[in-house]
Amino acid sequence: MKKAIFIPILIALVSCVDKKSESVNDSKQQEINTNKTIKAKKEESLSKELNKAIVLGNYTGKIGSNLEVAFHLPNSNGVIDGFYYYNKIGVDIKVVGTVVTDSLVAYELNYKNDTLAILKGKISDAAIKGKWISTQRKKELPFTLEKTDTAITPLPENIEGEYYNDICDVTLTFAKTKGEYYYTYKSNERTLTGKLSFSRGDDLYINLTEIEYAEDYFDVALFEEDPKKEKEYAKLKEIGKRRVGVECYYSPDELTIQNYGNAMNYYVKLNDCSEKYIHFKKQ
Repeated sequence: MKKAIFIPILIALVSCVDKKSESVNDSKQQEINTNKTIKAKKEESLSKELNKAIVLGNYTGKIGSNLEVAFHLPNSNGVIDGFYYYNKIGVDIKVVGTVVTDSLVAYELNYKNDTLAILKGKISDAAIKGKWISTQRKKELPFTLEKTDTAITPLPENIEGEYYNDICDVTLTFAKTKGEYYYTYKSNERTLTGKLSFSRGDDLYINLTEIEYAEDYFDVALFEEDPKKEKEYAKLKEIGKRRVGVECYYSPDELTIQNYGNAMNYYVKLNDCSEKYIHFKKQ
Protein backbone atom coordinates (compact mmCIF):
# COMPACT_ATOMS: atom_id res chain seq x y z
CA MET A 1 0.00 0.00 0.00
CA LYS A 2 2.80 2.42 0.96
CA LYS A 3 4.62 1.54 -2.25
CA ALA A 4 1.53 2.35 -4.31
CA ILE A 5 1.29 5.80 -2.70
CA PHE A 6 5.06 6.55 -3.09
CA ILE A 7 5.20 5.99 -6.86
CA PRO A 8 2.68 8.75 -7.80
CA ILE A 9 4.45 11.17 -5.41
CA LEU A 10 7.83 10.40 -7.07
CA ILE A 11 6.34 10.92 -10.52
CA ALA A 12 4.92 14.27 -9.42
CA LEU A 13 8.26 15.39 -8.00
CA VAL A 14 10.14 14.44 -11.19
CA SER A 15 7.53 16.29 -13.22
CA CYS A 16 8.00 19.42 -11.09
CA VAL A 17 11.81 19.24 -11.46
CA ASP A 18 11.48 18.87 -15.25
CA LYS A 19 9.10 21.83 -15.44
CA LYS A 20 11.41 23.94 -13.27
CA SER A 21 14.39 22.99 -15.45
CA GLU A 22 12.43 23.87 -18.59
CA SER A 23 11.45 27.17 -17.01
CA VAL A 24 15.09 28.02 -16.17
CA ASN A 25 16.23 27.08 -19.66
CA ASP A 26 13.43 29.13 -21.22
CA SER A 27 14.41 32.08 -19.03
CA LYS A 28 18.08 31.81 -20.04
CA GLN A 29 17.19 31.51 -23.71
CA GLN A 30 14.87 34.48 -23.41
CA GLU A 31 17.68 36.50 -21.80
CA ILE A 32 20.09 35.52 -24.61
CA ASN A 33 17.53 36.45 -27.24
CA THR A 34 16.85 39.77 -25.51
CA ASN A 35 20.58 40.59 -25.37
CA LYS A 36 20.96 39.69 -29.05
CA THR A 37 18.02 41.93 -29.92
CA ILE A 38 19.45 44.85 -27.91
CA LYS A 39 22.87 44.40 -29.52
CA ALA A 40 21.37 44.21 -33.00
CA LYS A 41 19.34 47.36 -32.37
CA LYS A 42 22.41 49.19 -31.09
CA GLU A 43 24.42 48.12 -34.14
CA GLU A 44 21.55 49.07 -36.43
CA SER A 45 21.22 52.46 -34.73
CA LEU A 46 24.97 53.09 -34.90
CA SER A 47 25.04 52.01 -38.54
CA LYS A 48 22.34 54.52 -39.36
CA GLU A 49 24.20 57.32 -37.56
CA LEU A 50 27.64 56.65 -39.10
CA ASN A 51 28.47 58.81 -42.10
CA LYS A 52 29.64 56.32 -44.68
CA ALA A 53 29.66 58.79 -47.57
CA ILE A 54 31.95 61.55 -46.33
CA VAL A 55 35.39 61.36 -47.95
CA LEU A 56 38.37 61.86 -45.68
CA GLY A 57 42.02 61.05 -46.47
CA ASN A 58 45.33 62.83 -45.87
CA TYR A 59 45.73 65.98 -43.77
CA THR A 60 48.51 68.25 -42.51
CA GLY A 61 48.20 70.87 -39.79
CA LYS A 62 48.92 71.71 -36.18
CA ILE A 63 47.96 70.59 -32.70
CA GLY A 64 48.23 73.64 -30.48
CA SER A 65 50.17 76.58 -31.87
CA ASN A 66 53.37 74.85 -32.96
CA LEU A 67 53.10 71.03 -33.05
CA GLU A 68 53.11 70.24 -36.77
CA VAL A 69 51.40 66.96 -37.66
CA ALA A 70 50.36 64.79 -40.60
CA PHE A 71 47.28 62.53 -40.52
CA HIS A 72 46.06 59.62 -42.62
CA LEU A 73 42.34 59.19 -41.85
CA PRO A 74 40.54 56.72 -44.14
CA ASN A 75 36.75 56.54 -43.74
CA SER A 76 35.50 52.98 -44.18
CA ASN A 77 31.71 52.96 -43.77
CA GLY A 78 31.93 55.59 -41.05
CA VAL A 79 34.77 53.88 -39.18
CA ILE A 80 38.33 55.27 -39.07
CA ASP A 81 41.45 53.14 -38.70
CA GLY A 82 44.43 55.37 -39.45
CA PHE A 83 47.49 57.04 -37.96
CA TYR A 84 49.28 60.33 -37.52
CA TYR A 85 52.74 61.57 -36.63
CA TYR A 86 54.46 64.67 -35.28
CA ASN A 87 56.77 66.09 -37.96
CA LYS A 88 59.56 66.57 -35.41
CA ILE A 89 59.59 62.87 -34.42
CA GLY A 90 57.97 61.09 -37.37
CA VAL A 91 56.82 57.93 -35.52
CA ASP A 92 53.35 56.58 -36.42
CA ILE A 93 50.64 56.90 -33.76
CA LYS A 94 47.54 54.75 -34.19
CA VAL A 95 44.16 56.49 -34.50
CA VAL A 96 40.72 54.81 -34.49
CA GLY A 97 37.29 56.38 -34.39
CA THR A 98 34.00 57.15 -36.11
CA VAL A 99 32.39 59.76 -38.32
CA VAL A 100 28.84 60.73 -37.31
CA THR A 101 27.13 63.28 -39.59
CA ASP A 102 29.86 65.96 -39.92
CA SER A 103 31.72 65.17 -36.67
CA LEU A 104 34.87 63.20 -36.03
CA VAL A 105 35.51 61.38 -32.75
CA ALA A 106 38.87 59.59 -32.75
CA TYR A 107 41.15 57.97 -30.17
CA GLU A 108 44.94 58.11 -30.09
CA LEU A 109 46.29 54.71 -28.97
CA ASN A 110 49.69 53.67 -27.67
CA TYR A 111 51.52 50.38 -28.36
CA LYS A 112 49.27 48.59 -25.80
CA ASN A 113 46.11 50.07 -27.41
CA ASP A 114 45.50 52.25 -24.35
CA THR A 115 43.83 55.58 -25.13
CA LEU A 116 46.23 58.50 -24.72
CA ALA A 117 44.10 61.25 -26.22
CA ILE A 118 40.72 61.97 -27.80
CA LEU A 119 40.27 64.08 -30.91
CA LYS A 120 36.90 65.73 -31.48
CA GLY A 121 36.34 67.85 -34.56
CA LYS A 122 33.99 69.22 -37.20
CA ILE A 123 34.59 68.13 -40.77
CA SER A 124 34.31 70.47 -43.74
CA ASP A 125 35.21 69.87 -47.38
CA ALA A 126 38.80 70.97 -46.96
CA ALA A 127 39.57 70.80 -43.22
CA ILE A 128 38.89 69.34 -39.78
CA LYS A 129 38.91 71.65 -36.76
CA GLY A 130 38.47 70.68 -33.14
CA LYS A 131 40.16 69.76 -29.86
CA TRP A 132 42.88 67.29 -28.90
CA ILE A 133 42.24 66.14 -25.31
CA SER A 134 44.84 64.28 -23.24
CA THR A 135 43.26 61.47 -21.20
CA GLN A 136 46.11 61.48 -18.67
CA ARG A 137 46.67 65.18 -17.99
CA LYS A 138 43.20 66.38 -19.09
CA LYS A 139 44.99 68.99 -21.20
CA GLU A 140 43.13 70.41 -24.20
CA LEU A 141 44.72 71.86 -27.34
CA PRO A 142 42.99 73.14 -30.47
CA PHE A 143 43.86 71.43 -33.75
CA THR A 144 43.40 72.40 -37.38
CA LEU A 145 43.97 69.90 -40.18
CA GLU A 146 43.87 70.81 -43.86
CA LYS A 147 43.33 68.28 -46.61
CA THR A 148 46.33 67.53 -48.81
CA ASP A 149 46.88 65.66 -52.06
CA THR A 150 50.28 64.52 -50.80
CA ALA A 151 50.30 60.83 -49.90
CA ILE A 152 50.87 60.19 -46.20
CA THR A 153 52.09 56.62 -45.88
CA PRO A 154 53.11 54.63 -42.79
CA LEU A 155 56.71 53.95 -41.93
CA PRO A 156 58.11 50.90 -43.74
CA GLU A 157 57.60 47.71 -41.77
CA ASN A 158 61.12 46.42 -42.47
CA ILE A 159 63.13 49.31 -40.96
CA GLU A 160 64.22 47.18 -38.00
CA GLY A 161 67.32 45.07 -38.41
CA GLU A 162 71.09 45.20 -38.91
CA TYR A 163 72.81 47.32 -41.59
CA TYR A 164 76.50 46.88 -42.38
CA ASN A 165 79.23 48.88 -44.16
CA ASP A 166 82.08 46.54 -45.11
CA ILE A 167 84.56 49.25 -46.20
CA CYS A 168 84.80 50.82 -42.73
CA ASP A 169 83.47 47.83 -40.76
CA VAL A 170 80.62 49.84 -39.22
CA THR A 171 77.25 48.40 -38.15
CA LEU A 172 73.92 50.13 -37.52
CA THR A 173 71.17 48.17 -35.76
CA PHE A 174 67.59 49.46 -35.51
CA ALA A 175 65.06 48.05 -33.03
CA LYS A 176 61.55 48.95 -31.91
CA THR A 177 60.49 48.76 -28.25
CA LYS A 178 57.19 49.92 -26.74
CA GLY A 179 56.29 51.94 -29.81
CA GLU A 180 59.65 53.76 -30.08
CA TYR A 181 62.66 53.16 -32.33
CA TYR A 182 66.27 52.87 -31.13
CA TYR A 183 69.68 52.52 -32.78
CA THR A 184 73.03 50.97 -31.91
CA TYR A 185 76.00 52.32 -33.86
CA LYS A 186 79.12 50.15 -33.64
CA SER A 187 82.57 50.72 -35.16
CA ASN A 188 86.04 49.45 -34.28
CA GLU A 189 86.47 52.51 -32.06
CA ARG A 190 83.17 52.96 -30.24
CA THR A 191 79.58 51.86 -29.60
CA LEU A 192 76.80 54.46 -29.41
CA THR A 193 73.10 54.06 -28.65
CA GLY A 194 70.07 56.36 -28.74
CA LYS A 195 66.63 57.05 -30.15
CA LEU A 196 65.65 57.35 -33.79
CA SER A 197 63.50 60.08 -35.27
CA PHE A 198 62.23 60.32 -38.85
CA SER A 199 62.03 63.15 -41.37
CA ARG A 200 59.21 62.29 -43.76
CA GLY A 201 58.39 63.80 -47.13
CA ASP A 202 59.03 62.62 -50.67
CA ASP A 203 62.05 60.84 -49.19
CA LEU A 204 62.57 59.24 -45.79
CA TYR A 205 65.51 60.25 -43.59
CA ILE A 206 66.33 58.48 -40.34
CA ASN A 207 68.03 60.60 -37.67
CA LEU A 208 70.52 59.12 -35.19
CA THR A 209 69.50 61.75 -32.69
CA GLU A 210 72.28 61.72 -30.09
CA ILE A 211 75.43 61.44 -32.20
CA GLU A 212 77.53 64.62 -32.18
CA TYR A 213 79.28 65.72 -35.38
CA ALA A 214 83.01 64.92 -35.39
CA GLU A 215 83.86 68.35 -36.90
CA ASP A 216 81.63 71.37 -37.26
CA TYR A 217 81.48 74.85 -35.76
CA PHE A 218 84.87 74.67 -34.02
CA ASP A 219 86.68 73.58 -37.17
CA VAL A 220 84.91 75.59 -39.86
CA ALA A 221 86.90 77.97 -42.08
CA LEU A 222 84.78 80.67 -43.72
CA PHE A 223 86.29 81.47 -47.10
CA GLU A 224 83.66 84.10 -47.75
CA GLU A 225 82.51 86.64 -45.25
CA ASP A 226 79.14 85.73 -43.79
CA PRO A 227 78.37 87.89 -40.71
CA LYS A 228 75.29 85.86 -39.87
CA LYS A 229 77.17 82.55 -39.81
CA GLU A 230 80.14 84.05 -38.01
CA LYS A 231 77.81 85.29 -35.26
CA GLU A 232 76.08 81.90 -35.03
CA TYR A 233 79.37 79.98 -34.88
CA ALA A 234 80.79 82.37 -32.26
CA LYS A 235 77.77 81.76 -30.02
CA LEU A 236 78.02 77.98 -30.42
CA LYS A 237 81.75 77.99 -29.74
CA GLU A 238 81.14 79.96 -26.57
CA ILE A 239 78.72 77.36 -25.17
CA GLY A 240 80.81 74.48 -26.53
CA LYS A 241 78.12 72.87 -28.67
CA ARG A 242 78.51 71.04 -31.96
CA ARG A 243 75.66 69.98 -34.21
CA VAL A 244 73.93 66.80 -32.96
CA GLY A 245 72.02 64.20 -34.99
CA VAL A 246 73.30 62.23 -37.99
CA GLU A 247 70.82 61.71 -40.81
CA CYS A 248 70.63 58.55 -42.93
CA TYR A 249 68.85 58.47 -46.28
CA TYR A 250 66.60 55.38 -46.35
CA SER A 251 65.86 53.20 -49.34
CA PRO A 252 64.62 49.60 -49.10
CA ASP A 253 67.34 47.47 -47.46
CA GLU A 254 69.92 50.29 -47.63
CA LEU A 255 71.03 53.39 -45.67
CA THR A 256 73.29 56.21 -46.89
CA ILE A 257 75.06 58.84 -44.78
CA GLN A 258 76.69 61.84 -46.46
CA ASN A 259 79.63 61.98 -44.13
CA TYR A 260 81.21 65.33 -44.98
CA GLY A 261 80.50 68.51 -46.85
CA ASN A 262 82.65 71.04 -48.74
CA ALA A 263 84.42 74.32 -48.08
CA MET A 264 81.19 76.31 -48.25
CA ASN A 265 79.33 73.90 -45.98
CA TYR A 266 81.99 72.26 -43.88
CA TYR A 267 81.31 69.34 -41.55
CA VAL A 268 82.40 65.79 -40.75
CA LYS A 269 79.73 63.60 -39.17
CA LEU A 270 81.59 60.39 -38.33
CA ASN A 271 85.35 60.09 -37.85
CA ASP A 272 85.12 56.27 -37.87
CA CYS A 273 84.97 56.23 -41.68
CA SER A 274 86.76 58.32 -44.33
CA GLU A 275 84.17 57.68 -47.06
CA LYS A 276 82.18 60.73 -48.20
CA TYR A 277 79.07 58.57 -48.69
CA ILE A 278 78.79 55.69 -46.24
CA HIS A 279 76.51 52.96 -47.61
CA PHE A 280 74.99 50.36 -45.27
CA LYS A 281 73.39 47.18 -46.63
CA LYS A 282 70.77 45.32 -44.64
CA GLN A 283 72.01 41.91 -43.47
